[in-house]
Amino acid sequence: MLSAILIVVVFLVLAGLMMSRKIPALLALPIMAVAIGLIAGVSAGLPWQAGPPPEGTDPKQVRSLYQFIFEVILTDGAARLAKPIMFAVFGSVLSQVVMRQGIAQRIVRVAAEYAGDRKMLLAVIMTAAIAMAFVSLTGLGAVIMIGSLALPIMIGSGLSPSMSACLMLFAISIGGVFNGANVGFFAELFKVDKADVLGFAVAFGSLLALTTLAFIFIESRHDKKRFAWALVDEPISKTVPLIALFTPIVPIALMLPFTLNWPIIPAFLVGIIWGLVTTEPARLIPNLTACILEGLKDVSPVIGLFIGIGMTLNAMMDPTTSAIMAPFITAVLPHSTVAYIAFFTLLAPLSLYRGPFNAFGLGAGFASLVMASGQLPPAAVMSAFLVVGQMQGICDPTNTHNVWIAQFTHGSTEDYLKRTLPYVWGFILIALIYAVAVRGVMHP
Repeated sequence: MLSAILIVVVFLVLAGLMMSRKIPALLALPIMAVAIGLIAGVSAGLPWQAGPPPEGTDPKQVRSLYQFIFEVILTDGAARLAKPIMFAVFGSVLSQVVMRQGIAQRIVRVAAEYAGDRKMLLAVIMTAAIAMAFVSLTGLGAVIMIGSLALPIMIGSGLSPSMSACLMLFAISIGGVFNGANVGFFAELFKVDKADVLGFAVAFGSLLALTTLAFIFIESRHDKKRFAWALVDEPISKTVPLIALFTPIVPIALMLPFTLNWPIIPAFLVGIIWGLVTTEPARLIPNLTACILEGLKDVSPVIGLFIGIGMTLNAMMDPTTSAIMAPFITAVLPHSTVAYIAFFTLLAPLSLYRGPFNAFGLGAGFASLVMASGQLPPAAVMSAFLVVGQMQGICDPTNTHNVWIAQFTHGSTEDYLKRTLPYVWGFILIALIYAVAVRGVMHP
């Protein structure tokens, strides 16, 4: 029990350091993995260096603390999420195509032109357009590019800066739910079939879109415009035909189980080629090269994060650690459908401030403990973290895109948190009920 308490303390200390921005997740995750490995290994009585294996014995079966830390955690763990890393790389290249070829800008401008000066219609259409763009877009650079174009349009139409900012946050998360790289990450992390993850993504994304519509119609009744910016019609530097606007959704269409059910990377490749051929076919090679180079540069922080997550997963899910944590996890986790819904709904704010329900941070460690305990089916764990993660994506004041949007609109991330939190919390409750009642995630 003492070892379990020490592991929990390590987890909480590093979570606190991350939440207070004293240490980034990029460093916190490897530190946590090694610390937990040391505690679990010493508790299990592993010698620092095992002696030579008996003749005919597989050397990999001879466990030592040296082997656990340096091989299982630091070496094998660094490569554990190799597939999601590749998904992120190809997704980042597609993101560069959508940005550099003017596709994302064109999507936003077509939406603005269609809505005209009708404020409510523009709010709905612009939110949908931004969400469509972020099906393939990733990173702060994409947020800055789209936000610099979309936010002045929405504010200029009569929406308040706060309302416009919140709508963009909703749209980014809706698009992110369908993002192929995120689908691949959740499939690998929770060992759930890609088609199943995509099915949940479609359902949860639709529910989040309905939540956004509710936000628009309820909040617009007391939304007050504080100022309107003069819009400068900046021409798009490249000709973007309408057929190119389908680029963000081409990979998703290819991955759907009722279409071609393609693997993620081939689907991304088709989307990349589609975007380049439909915009500038004569410059296919130089544009593709530029997108690959910029995409690799843009995705490097994500790769570093995934390496740390892999180390944490190996440290947490190893039998040495899971045996220590099993009694603690069993006592904490819900065992019934009602308790499952209540547990993840009430504790959803733990996804904020880089907390333990954020699957792209320390939440990977908690998720791995839950998975290793076997107390909940993988689909139930995946659904919970996918749903709860939307609170982090939309509401978390520490997100870089929340901070940039607040600065651009002269607002406050805390105000956006207060304004969006009730709606996202309601979405989480409904989505978890759907997962249990319709998809039966609590029944393996």
